[in-house]
Amino acid sequence: MEHVIQGTLTTADAKQHRAHSFDVPAGATRLDIAFDYNPKQVEAPPYTHLLCFTLFDPQASRGTRHNNRDQSMTITDTFATPGYTPGPILPGQWQVVVDTHRILPGDPISYQFTIQIGFEPQVQHERPQPAHINRRGQGWYRGDLHGHTLHSDGSWDVPDLVVAARAKGLDFATLTDHNTVSGLAQMDSLGSDELLTMGGMELTTYYGHALALGVREWIDWRVRPGERDMRAIAAEVEAKGGLFIIAHPKSKGDPVCTGCDWRYDEMMPGSARCVEIWNKGVWSEQNEQGLALWYAWLNQGYRMVATAGTDVHGQVPANIRIGFNTIYAEALEQRALLDAIRQGHLYVSSGPTLRFTARSESGAQAMMGDSIADAGVEMVCTWGDVTEALHLRLIGDGDVIETLPIDAPGEYDWQIPPSRYHWFTVEIRDDQGELRAVSNPIFLT
Repeated sequence: MEHVIQGTLTTADAKQHRAHSFDVPAGATRLDIAFDYNPKQVEAPPYTHLLCFTLFDPQASRGTRHNNRDQSMTITDTFATPGYTPGPILPGQWQVVVDTHRILPGDPISYQFTIQIGFEPQVQHERPQPAHINRRGQGWYRGDLHGHTLHSDGSWDVPDLVVAARAKGLDFATLTDHNTVSGLAQMDSLGSDELLTMGGMELTTYYGHALALGVREWIDWRVRPGERDMRAIAAEVEAKGGLFIIAHPKSKGDPVCTGCDWRYDEMMPGSARCVEIWNKGVWSEQNEQGLALWYAWLNQGYRMVATAGTDVHGQVPANIRIGFNTIYAEALEQRALLDAIRQGHLYVSSGPTLRFTARSESGAQAMMGDSIADAGVEMVCTWGDVTEALHLRLIGDGDVIETLPIDAPGEYDWQIPPSRYHWFTVEIRDDQGELRAVSNPIFLT
C-alpha cells in the first residue's frame, strides 16, 4: 500500500509545523517513508534550507531525524532508522509533520512524502539491553553533558561517541541528539564500570536550544504561541525528573545555526537554573558572551549553575582544548550527578583542576554552589594540572577582585571581610585571556 503526499513552502512557512495525516490498516508490519524536497540550496547566502519531519503514530511520537542528509526512514516492531523508534505499526491515523527550521528567500520549495506500508513478516532484531555496572561512590567525576550522533546530525554512531569518551578518560558521557531519544537504548547498553553512559535530548526549537538531561521519553519540543511555550516545556522536563539546561545561549543564530541563539524573553532565565557557558571545544567569543550572561543573571539574584558541553558531532581534532564538567557527586550515577549539578557542585575546565571552598569564623564551610554567612569569610582555592604560565582570578559579583600569576599546582586564600559582594567564583585564564577553568559560585548570605 502506498500514500503520496505533496506540498509547497515559501518563506511565509518558515519556523512552522505542517502536518499531514495518513491511515495505516490493521496487520501492517513495516513502514517506509521517503521525504524529499527541492531546491535544497539557494545561491546567496550559501546555506541550505533545513526541513525535517517528525513521525507520530496514533498514540505518540516515533521520532525525527534532524539533519539535511538522509531523510528516508524505515520502522518495524524491532527495527528503526536512526532518529526513529521501533515498535508495533499500530492501526489508525498517523502523521508526518514537516518542521521548517530554515527556509531561505528564493523559489518556492516543493516537497513529497512517499509512504509504503508493508504486511509481510519482518526480521526480528535484538534490542539493546542496559549494561550492568558497579557504581562508584562519592567523589569528583569528569565528563560531558552534550553530544550528538547520526541519530540526528552527527557524523558518527553511538559506539563511536562512547569510544571517544573512553579515550579521553572521562567518567561519564551523555547522548543528547536533536529532538529524539532513539539512540538512548544503545547508549545505555554501552556503559561500564569505568564510564557511565547518560542520556536525554536537545530540545532544538526555532528560537533556542535546551538540554533535557535524564529523560528517556520524547519531549514535545514544539513551541506553539498561545498553546505551549518554553516555560511549559521546561516544567515538563523537570516534572519527569529531568534537568533543563539552556544551551549555548549566545551562539550564532539564523542563518548560520538556525535557532541556536536563545531568544525566549520569558526564559531569561525564567524558571531555568542551569546554563551552558562553554560550548564546543575552543573558548570562543560566543562562550565569553555566555559567561557574561551567566554573571549578569547571578547579579540579578538568580542562583544559576554553569555547565559545559562539547556539543560533539564527530571526532574532535587532538589539538582542540575541550571544556568538560567536573562534578562532586554522591555516586557515579545519573541521578546523583544531576542532583549535584542542581546544587552547583561542579566546575568547568579544559585542563586545570579546581577546588574552591569557604569557611567562616564560626566554623561553617561551603563549596562551589553553597551559601555561607557573610560575617567574615576565608575563601580558599586549590588548583592542579598547571604546567604553564596562567592567571588565577577571584571574581566577586562579576568584578575581578584580584589576579595572581600561577605556573604550577598551588593554593591561595583570601580573607573576605563583610562586604557588598553576594557571590564569588574563581577563573583560570591564559595570556590571551582565554578561559581554562571556572568554578561555580559560593554565595554570601
